[in-house]
Amino acid sequence: MKNVLYLGWLGYKNIGDELMWEIFKQKFDEKVDKSKYRLFPSDKNRLSMIKRKKMVLRHYNTIVLGGGSLLTPSYINILYHAIQIKKDIEIIIWGSGIDWIERRDLKKLLIGNEMIEQKKDNEFNVFRHKDFKLKLQIVLNHAKFAAVRGNYTFEVLKNMGLNLDNVLISGDPGLLVKTPNNQGTIKEKGLVALSWGTAKNKLFGKNEKKIEDELVLVVKDLIDKGYHFCIFPVFEKDIVPCQRLYNKIADEKRVELKTTLYNQNELLILMQKCSFTINLKLHANVLSAVAGIPFIALGYRFKTFDFANSIGLDDLVVPTDDSNIHLSILNLVNYIEEHQDIMQHIPPLQLECEKKLDQIFTLFT
Repeated sequence: MKNVLYLGWLGYKNIGDELMWEIFKQKFDEKVDKSKYRLFPSDKNRLSMIKRKKMVLRHYNTIVLGGGSLLTPSYINILYHAIQIKKDIEIIIWGSGIDWIERRDLKKLLIGNEMIEQKKDNEFNVFRHKDFKLKLQIVLNHAKFAAVRGNYTFEVLKNMGLNLDNVLISGDPGLLVKTPNNQGTIKEKGLVALSWGTAKNKLFGKNEKKIEDELVLVVKDLIDKGYHFCIFPVFEKDIVPCQRLYNKIADEKRVELKTTLYNQNELLILMQKCSFTINLKLHANVLSAVAGIPFIALGYRFKTFDFANSIGLDDLVVPTDDSNIHLSILNLVNYIEEHQDIMQHIPPLQLECEKKLDQIFTLFT
């Protein structure tokens, strides 16, 4: 019996990480012989044990780095140490991505220039650390399968000088979520789902209060146009910011507040009723795309831009350091109203993403 570890940020009630684990587990259960392989998730206890006592990694024959922004020193260190401890361990990278990139480096990337060399260490420049680059290259070279979620992630890795000959661009694993069979769902005219939350000001612009206040203006203006809203969280720590936003808008008739965390099926059903969605967190935008509903993504970190680009919808991102978020969102609403077919190209992209990511299950023989 061989043991497989799915390595992800699990157990923190964050819908994006949890849904990607559920997608992987479901596919594993369908495609892999359970008499030969056992699958284990890196829940809080297991991950803590791995970080404290690397010898635990000997128990696994395969480690799958799952979906999410996991191409970071902490996760790459785990894979690197696993290779040092057990030379024949199999490493799989299943649509992982990066996130902590400076806004000015993102702007450079978008116009095709090299990223800026950073002088001071902070959470946004880990990709310039020589030790990290060395370990990441060793992990990539060792991997039996390596897929990153977006073109921008690939370009940053390339910009680091890494050899990416065996790395493919898959798309975000969240695109593999299946929409629930709810043919009776009826669109509610003018309904907008709005997900808000917090990144503890670790976002472009570093000013969540400003964004929140501009969202209040957006909602009030769109209510005047006939829209109504459902505000919801996707992470436990997002609940309080959602309540605060709801209280600032102060319109109980046309704004509903959800204070419980929905699973992906419940959110997909909600989104399918909507005209469009407005979202801070990445996988609220991913779910909106899966539901076939246009989204306005608040580009708070690199990963949002990476995802939007991967599905050809760069124009639906409003950076959180935009000088006039209020106006930029209203302009995008007008754009969405005028382009009703904007999401029609998504299903073929989902099929292509699934085809690429499903390749790994042929490795479990």
